Amino acid sequence: MRTFLIISLLGGFVLSAYFLTGCSETPVESNTGTSFSGDVLPVFEQSCNYSGCHNSVDKQSGIDLTSWNSIMVNGSNFGAEIIPYNSKWSHLLQHINVDTNLAPVASPLMPKALPPYSNGIPLSVDKVKLIMKWIDEGAKNDYGKVAYENIRNKAFITNQASDFVAVVDLDNFFLTRFVRTGESASSLASPHNVAVDNDGRFFYVTLIAEGFIEKFDAMTYEKLGRLQIVTAPGHVIISPDGAIGYVTNYNVNGTERFVRSFRTSDMTVLNTISDITMNATHGGRITSDGNYLITVSELGEYIQVIRTSDDQVEQSIPIDPIVPPTGNGTGLFRPIAVSISPDDNYAFITCDKSNDVRVLDMNTRTITATISVGLFPIQSECTPDGKWLYVANRNSNSVTVIDINTFTVAMTIPNVGAQPHGVAVTSDGKYVFVTCESRSGTYVHHPSVGSSVPGTTAVISVLNGHTKIKDIEMASYPAGISITR
Repeated sequence: MRTFLIISLLGGFVLSAYFLTGCSETPVESNTGTSFSGDVLPVFEQSCNYSGCHNSVDKQSGIDLTSWNSIMVNGSNFGAEIIPYNSKWSHLLQHINVDTNLAPVASPLMPKALPPYSNGIPLSVDKVKLIMKWIDEGAKNDYGKVAYENIRNKAFITNQASDFVAVVDLDNFFLTRFVRTGESASSLASPHNVAVDNDGRFFYVTLIAEGFIEKFDAMTYEKLGRLQIVTAPGHVIISPDGAIGYVTNYNVNGTERFVRSFRTSDMTVLNTISDITMNATHGGRITSDGNYLITVSELGEYIQVIRTSDDQVEQSIPIDPIVPPTGNGTGLFRPIAVSISPDDNYAFITCDKSNDVRVLDMNTRTITATISVGLFPIQSECTPDGKWLYVANRNSNSVTVIDINTFTVAMTIPNVGAQPHGVAVTSDGKYVFVTCESRSGTYVHHPSVGSSVPGTTAVISVLNGHTKIKDIEMASYPAGISITR
């Protein structure tokens, strides 16, 4: 009985025919020495895509290695097997690789077929390097096409321990790209948070270790600018018209108690917004009308209401009456992130020490409710209809679902992933994405060795009873997330 080549990465669906190559196209010669039909396909034909394994009929694990379309467009039962321009984090490569100096190695090692095929012998290093080269050049077909070039509905997810922003296609939940952040080859820049503007034209990333923010084209992924703005940029918030950005300052030693605004067009600092209570500001959100920026300081334990018309702090509100006005906090609450209801009536503040969500009435500027959730809640997000609030509980591996009409817990979703962190909801309100750091433990299908631990982003169906339907595997430490509107 043959042992089949089974390579798995992510859950997924078939991409539309939009990505298929037209019959009228003319093959182009590769100027790099590698081509799909000339170099890569023969390796698959010799070792993988014969009867019973990964041909167009049997498709073990949903993998068909007989054509570029079947490999790159259809993927597998678990999602995309090859990420263009990134062989290291392409799961197919990890399963045929035996050298951790080249890339991670995932189990089971393939191919394992019996004679007269590969006889269970791993691919030669030369063949592995050939496939790596093809992937790193974009995994192009014979017409020079790269898969997933024109998708518009996307999730951008920071992979903090790998210096990538992962790009996920929202139409099929496929991981499609890794966008490199930072400038240093020797130390991590640590992309922590990401925000895409309302037009889906640009996205911005905070590099919390490097002290910079970076601007990218949301379609081409070209880096358009960098700005050194605060010591430890936490969250980046973009105004509704996309013209102005704000960056919180997670400066935990308390010496820089301010946030800053910048002009997005030329990436220049506009204003420094300071307040004694801004001790380690982390989360921030802007109201849908663009009139107010709400920030929270984890160590100061205050909420700051900032007028965007003149970048002035209009009011500082303690997260609890016992918090002193010095900006040094009590250590009992530690507000870390904020989300705002679609009607701008409420701000929801997650407190990672008191394990609750504080509800700020935006009209009266008072905290009107406290809702207990799981351990160490980080980010939260409302559904567009204003009905549900989802809260990521990092130390409980769970998500709390809150009924916004009653400010009560509707349910808790267990086993969402390892250390849930960020939350985003699709614009149609059907799906919730939850990034999971995976710094301890993992929910990946086939954990690899020889590299940083991969992380996952969970997909929750709102309409199907708040149930998790998928884990999307990516690079290390998924944290921030932003979705095109």
